[in-house]
Amino acid sequence: MSSTSSVSPIDVYEAGLSGINRTEKTVPTTDSGHLHALEQLEILPQILQEGILFTGSGAALLFQAALPSIREEISSGGHKQLAPELLNALQAHISYIFFLVFGTRTERLVLINLLRDKKAPLLGGGHSIQFAPHSNLQLWMVATIYATSTDIYQRIYGRVDYNTAQRAYSEFTLLTNYLGIHPDTWPASRKAFWTYWDHQVAQLTVSPDAVQFAKDLRESTDMPQWVQTMKPLLRGVTIEMLPPSLREAYELRSTAITRALYRTWIGFSVTLYPAMPKKWRSYPLRFYQDCLKEKLNVV
Repeated sequence: MSSTSSVSPIDVYEAGLSGINRTEKTVPTTDSGHLHALEQLEILPQILQEGILFTGSGAALLFQAALPSIREEISSGGHKQLAPELLNALQAHISYIFFLVFGTRTERLVLINLLRDKKAPLLGGGHSIQFAPHSNLQLWMVATIYATSTDIYQRIYGRVDYNTAQRAYSEFTLLTNYLGIHPDTWPASRKAFWTYWDHQVAQLTVSPDAVQFAKDLRESTDMPQWVQTMKPLLRGVTIEMLPPSLREAYELRSTAITRALYRTWIGFSVTLYPAMPKKWRSYPLRFYQDCLKEKLNVV
């Protein structure tokens, strides 16, 4: 996922931030500054409107559950606590990202204020995100969303050109500041991000609780009905997206069936998905926006 271009990633990254206030260093300090920065987003709206990115969420959850320190912060309930915590946290963060990128000025401002005060609502179950105050866990959660979304998008639409990828990363960096990620901890460039990612993946360990978490996730009904309907496909895609070592540690086997599901999904995604009506492709976006609107009581 790195580039062979001779252009410095840092140079392109900083040049690409001219419209969004150089967010790797600073965050707008006024409400109008926050809203103006979000209104300058150009690449992320084009990418995140694609609901098919959600098919990477299963892999994101398994990457999260394998982070060793997550067991240090969530230990009392074991896998039974881990499943609702992670599932709810992932859906909440996806809804926050959608709201920040696609919301109206009023919606964005309401959410920004709640995120700043650490009062942003979850989407279901009333669970508390116990690991959210821990910066390394919060960072890893958001990193898995970025990495899996990038992976899915490029599997469908092909490799994104260097400058577009740099700009998209710059814009996503802006969002991380609103999500509670300290600017000094989020990797300052795409090159730095993938170095961080590779290091983190190498440190992942799948505990017995994490193995059970994967089983709990498969059996969970605490997710939207449209996700429940897609579970067989999502399971096959998740298995084939995981690195082989992590897949084996989770006791998930790549079989003829999972490979066929994955190839079918790829074939559909590449040839037919882009031609589908936009309102179908963006359904997950509207679903999570509507859920959060209801929680925030904004119209």
